[in-house]
Amino acid sequence: MTHLFTYGTLEIPEVMEAVTGKSWASAEGWAKGFAKFLLKGRIYPGMTAVQGSICSGRVYYHIDSRTLEVLNAFEDEVYIREQIEVEVEGGRFLQAHAYLIRPQDRAYLTAAPWQPDEFKSKHLVRYLEACKAFHRKLSHGPSPI
Repeated sequence: MTHLFTYGTLEIPEVMEAVTGKSWASAEGWAKGFAKFLLKGRIYPGMTAVQGSICSGRVYYHIDSRTLEVLNAFEDEVYIREQIEVEVEGGRFLQAHAYLIRPQDRAYLTAAPWQPDEFKSKHLVRYLEACKAFHRKLSHGPSPI
């Protein structure tokens, strides 16, 4: 079991549940030394190392290996999952996995910060339906592992 730091669409608990088919205990979190930017041609962000920045997000606790495999299948191919240190409510620090854009792949990112309120108002309803369809497909099709 591991923790997962999310900073984009997956930080919205309804999206995480639609993708994984489960609800998770979670808390606000912050990743120091990282920033999130909109991915080119996409409606969701990528996070990359940026000295002096702090990226806000949500930490989901006790993610099992099967769920990580589902999330690996869900995430865009430009991401790499790595373990980073994050701070959670109350000033505690812990190790968590996060889907990152490698520094050498920064060209995939725009200079624009991701706007979660804009995403929610313009895209969330359709995005949730797509996430639920993804989960149904995985649940009824061959295993992603």
